[in-house]
Amino acid sequence: MLSIHGLTKEYKESNFKVMIPEMHFKEGSIIGLLGKNGAGKTTILEMIAGLINPDKGLILINDSKQNFSSIGYMEDDPILFENLTCFELIKYQSMLIEQPLEIHQINSLLREYGLEEQAHRRSSALSRGMRQRISFILTILHNPNIILLDEPFTGLDPTNMADMKKHLRDFRDDNKIILLSTHIIQFAADLCDEILFIDNGSIVHSEKKSSGVTFHEDQIEKKFFEILS
Repeated sequence: MLSIHGLTKEYKESNFKVMIPEMHFKEGSIIGLLGKNGAGKTTILEMIAGLINPDKGLILINDSKQNFSSIGYMEDDPILFENLTCFELIKYQSMLIEQPLEIHQINSLLREYGLEEQAHRRSSALSRGMRQRISFILTILHNPNIILLDEPFTGLDPTNMADMKKHLRDFRDDNKIILLSTHIIQFAADLCDEILFIDNGSIVHSEKKSSGVTFHEDQIEKKFFEILS
């Protein structure tokens, strides 16, 4: 269980404030943060990830204060060590988290995420979509219970988008909590069990799937323009 209790972060220089009331997210769910650019989605994710300290409020994981080892966060446009290859990035990350992987384990991950042919290519030479995929591997390498993703579909072609959605559904089925920010209505409607509409730093509306019922894109699109226009 991920619980948020009255999070507030104020940016006085830009007169912008993010305020999130009490919320609870259960294991085995994908929660979408849907809003326009600059709505505060990234700030919410970064507070949960521990990258930004809130001015007020509390974040609990299973009734305990944030355990950052249980969180994986992938930022929008991730920064990588440019001179390392995909293989080296995974190897280095596995050593940092004190779970060193064998060669065959690294190759298996690269194959699973469609990067086998890029194994020995430096990250500086990767396309945006390839960078997204290697960054996702690094994000989930320590098997976090909570996965935070900021615009995870940027740069992915249709095949890789379909693969990414499958991976996220698999993680949900493995009882993970996934929070992802997006401004793409199609992905929010297709993937999410709950959608939080974010505007000017606040959750202005939420939609939850009923049991056995899926969101329709036109339904979410209508809500988006009604609420966020």
